[in-house]
Amino acid sequence: MQWDNLPINFRKAAAIDPKVYQDYLGEYLDRPGSDVETIFVKDGRLWSRVGGDEIEYLLAGMDTFFLKEGDLSTFVFSRDAQGRVTGYTCHRIDGQEILVKKIK
Repeated sequence: MQWDNLPINFRKAAAIDPKVYQDYLGEYLDRPGSDVETIFVKDGRLWSRVGGDEIEYLLAGMDTFFLKEGDLSTFVFSRDAQGRVTGYTCHRIDGQEILVKKIK
């Protein structure tokens, strides 16, 4: 029997031109005093680094990503009127929404 969520993600990533990743690159912060998240491209893929941990973001749809490994959260990036990425909202499977601002 399995009582918890399975730690396997069966979603498939959508195809994307890696040039689009440039919009998301930068540093992000969810609350003062927490570790800064750096979003970067490595080997033509979008990655997140917090501290020493790195994890790959996979495209689910327009401005929406999910993690290759781990929970089933989705990350929906927001844009300003000029189309620049200003942050994202992490939609957790338990219903929580965590707002994260782009700081650099």
